[in-house]
Amino acid sequence: MLSLQNFLKSKNLIGHPKSFSLEERIFNTFCIIAFVTMCFEVPFNFYIGLMVPAALCLFGVFASATMFYFSRFRRKSSLCIKAFAIICNLTFTINYFFNSGIFGPNLLLFSLAFLLVIAIIPKKEFKIWVPINIILVLSILIVEYFNPSLIEYTYNDGLSKVIDFAITYLVVVIITYFSISYIRKNYNYERSSVLDKSEAIAEQSLRILAQKQELELLNSQKDKLFSIVTHDIRMPLNSIQSYLELLTEVDLEADERQMLKKKLLQITKDTSDMLTNVLSWSKTQMEGTNTDLKPLNVLDSLINGLNVEKTIAEKKGVALSINSDEDIIITADHNMFQLVVRNLVNNAIKFTPKGGEVKISVVKRIGNCLITIQDNGLGIDEAQQTNLFKLKASSTFGTNNERGIGLGLLLCKEFTDLQNGEIWFESTAQKGSAFFLSFELVSVPAVQ
Repeated sequence: MLSLQNFLKSKNLIGHPKSFSLEERIFNTFCIIAFVTMCFEVPFNFYIGLMVPAALCLFGVFASATMFYFSRFRRKSSLCIKAFAIICNLTFTINYFFNSGIFGPNLLLFSLAFLLVIAIIPKKEFKIWVPINIILVLSILIVEYFNPSLIEYTYNDGLSKVIDFAITYLVVVIITYFSISYIRKNYNYERSSVLDKSEAIAEQSLRILAQKQELELLNSQKDKLFSIVTHDIRMPLNSIQSYLELLTEVDLEADERQMLKKKLLQITKDTSDMLTNVLSWSKTQMEGTNTDLKPLNVLDSLINGLNVEKTIAEKKGVALSINSDEDIIITADHNMFQLVVRNLVNNAIKFTPKGGEVKISVVKRIGNCLITIQDNGLGIDEAQQTNLFKLKASSTFGTNNERGIGLGLLLCKEFTDLQNGEIWFESTAQKGSAFFLSFELVSVPAVQ
């Protein structure tokens, strides 16, 4: 039985589950089994002298083959199923009267017809075909009871009767097996498909919800960011305007004029730094950023790229030192690398009071270079550390009220990732911070 099932599968005789319904596949299986068994029944019935049953079986051979063809290859399954039900009931009724009636295997055949009805007929048609089967069987039994002479007893001996019953039983069992097997298998398949689809839909819904929440949060942060940027640009511009009006319209002492110039310079620089970060971040969000990774001499880049920061540190009274070997070459994008380092050094200077120190050290490790930017300034509060590399969009102030909007570290994170580097930090409030950058080492000289 299992080998027959495997044969049907391997030859794809009954139709693929994705293209054929369960009822169609069961019906096609019935047609194949009916064809095979009828081919065997025809010579057997002729041999034992059952001429009418033999003729009916011969008719069944051609009928099952024809209906299989139209169902499997012409996709006329609905019509074939109805024809099959009619032919089954009709031939089983004729066979009943010419094959020993109640003393033959005919009630088994009507039970098989009933199974066919509930297995392949659409559920909405049960009210038609189930009563037909029941009424037909009861009517035949009543007719036989009142007119037993209408029934022809056809068995020549006990052996032919046993063989007929055995074959009929096997046919019923085989078809019942395939019916229940396909129904159970289809149930498990559909159940598994529904569960898989439900899980997939649930996962997709969770992803969509997470993406929606993330977008809402990002949009909220962006709105807040640009609100702060607008506010923080307007304030220094108003201050610059007021200072310039004082310088041009009021007769000030020399020391007062010098103080105003310093304030103007500081406000202009803070605003310039803020706009640089905002524009750089906006570009990466709107257009993406192309990295140009090349060999880069770390010491040369630090010395040439931190001239402005050295001046700022000197004016604030903060010691800025660089400690690095001359032959350390990394793979990085020159502009991105300098933007990252400048932001980190600017932050260190901003949050380090007068008399403090900012140290930049560069050391080789196995396969990469570790750059440390350490200060002994204000440090970072523990509550703020988890959001340090995120778009938090909040104004921050240094030890001399230097203004920032918390965007520089987000840029440092994004630009470091784009260069295949790593960034992390260690900080203790009121004791200082250390930021670490790691980039891949190369052995070729840098071309500046």
